[in-house]
Amino acid sequence: MARISPDALHHWSTQALVAVGVPTHDAAHIARCLVDVDLRGVRSHGTRQLRRYVNEFRDGQINPTPTSRLLRETDNSLRFDGDGGAGYLVATRATDAACDKARGTGLVLASSCNHGHVGSAGIYARRVLHHGLISWSVAGGRSWSLPDEAGATVWDAMKAPPMCFAIPADAGGPPLVLDMNANQFGTAAQAEAAIAAGFGKSVFGSLGMRFVSTLLGGVLAGTVAPQDQPCPFSAATRGFFLLVIDPALVGDADAFRAEVRRVIDTSLSLNPMAGTNAAALPGSLEWQRETTWAASGIPIVDEHRDALETIAMELGLDLPPWDLSHSPG
Repeated sequence: MARISPDALHHWSTQALVAVGVPTHDAAHIARCLVDVDLRGVRSHGTRQLRRYVNEFRDGQINPTPTSRLLRETDNSLRFDGDGGAGYLVATRATDAACDKARGTGLVLASSCNHGHVGSAGIYARRVLHHGLISWSVAGGRSWSLPDEAGATVWDAMKAPPMCFAIPADAGGPPLVLDMNANQFGTAAQAEAAIAAGFGKSVFGSLGMRFVSTLLGGVLAGTVAPQDQPCPFSAATRGFFLLVIDPALVGDADAFRAEVRRVIDTSLSLNPMAGTNAAALPGSLEWQRETTWAASGIPIVDEHRDALETIAMELGLDLPPWDLSHSPG
């Protein structure tokens, strides 16, 4: 596979978004989110998503120049409208505002509507961790309809929304970030095979998480109020739902973060589970990759590379500056 430096990939991704009408500042922010996800090795939600976003901007499905607005604010809640734009923009604004408010109130609920895909929920969890705060978030689409495929089961009622938990720890080691797809078993056939193998409780747990994420992140957060009209951008159907908690609301925040650091580090000193190469917790492998790949470059598999090169040709851009010395042969 090829490699590319994070800075070079960020610069190229910014150019790609600018080429479809996104202002430079917004394009740079979206690109930074995508490249940071690539740096963590979450391949599904990094710059692979540019194929989707370029099409949405070019086809007028997402507003390239949105102006998000605060719809409602209380002592411990914030509600934002994304004006049909990329979800990254309004979700970041909502996250940062929630962190600022949580310092005073201890607990804040932030939500947003009328925007596109927010990407990896871990993006926002890590912004919350920067403030030493706890977070839980979900996201989803506001529109739901009964599946009409022949033979559809209850498993097919929901798709694959995200759910993310993050718990702060003192600096010096990996964070605890459980950033997951709520669909843990793939297709209905795979879920049914897991039930037959004795994993029924896990399957129904995953099904439940899919309903929670969609109903709260999509239907509740993503639906506009009766007095508001949805914006005219057809892909702006997403919602974002974020809970931010200051551990000081419950106990000694400094002592808590120090204990979390001890628990994580001590747990990682244990033997790996069978079938794995190293002891790992949610967030630890991503943390290691960020450090390693920032220096050595982000590995890009051929399919990913081909997709970005196709975008470059469509938009009249130079190809991303790959380091091909890592490619076989």
